[in-house]
Amino acid sequence: MENVSGTGAPRGRWLISGGLALLAVMAIFAAAVGAWQASVHDTRSEEMESHTATVSLLQDVEEESGIAAALLQQYVAEGDEALIPAIQSHSDAALGSLMQAAAQGDSEGIEEIAVAGAGLTEGAGQIISLRLTGDVEGAAATLEAVGPAFEEFNLAFAEVIEQELQEADALQGRADEAGDLATWSFAVAAVAGATLGFITLVLGTRSLIRRRASGPAVPA
Repeated sequence: MENVSGTGAPRGRWLISGGLALLAVMAIFAAAVGAWQASVHDTRSEEMESHTATVSLLQDVEEESGIAAALLQQYVAEGDEALIPAIQSHSDAALGSLMQAAAQGDSEGIEEIAVAGAGLTEGAGQIISLRLTGDVEGAAATLEAVGPAFEEFNLAFAEVIEQELQEADALQGRADEAGDLATWSFAVAAVAGATLGFITLVLGTRSLIRRRASGPAVPA
């Protein structure tokens, strides 16, 4: 019986030590996973914000170019030179936003429509020049000739915006997943750490009580 009880205590201590070590490993591993997933969440969120900013710029281009095209048609039809500054202003704004979107985006489609947009802006300048010289027919013919190119530009433009929106949605989904996993991992790490601390405190308290109880009796 003495042998059994003697070997039982060390075995129990080994089991306790192993359990504490396992809790420590769980806490460290969960914290590491949480930190990694938090980093993934931040990265994906930044990428999503970049695509969202690109979409915002492209929407500005769509609005500004549409206004410029409508004013250009009105100018060719009416010849009101007061419209020219507005045409140029909206064209410049559209081209500026388009170039900014192409600079910060990584889609080949954006670069292609940026080149097309620059060509359309140059064509608008030619139309204005023809109308200023009084060549109404030439201005109207040139405007009609660039019509298909403008329609093609709009189609490609809509496709790029849709691609950017889809990519932003996908990145948002991956960021949310990483954020959820990070939260769960940190929760596991906190629970494991708290459990480890509690058990260590209990064992330490028990050890202290035993040492005091086994100490020499104080003479009366």
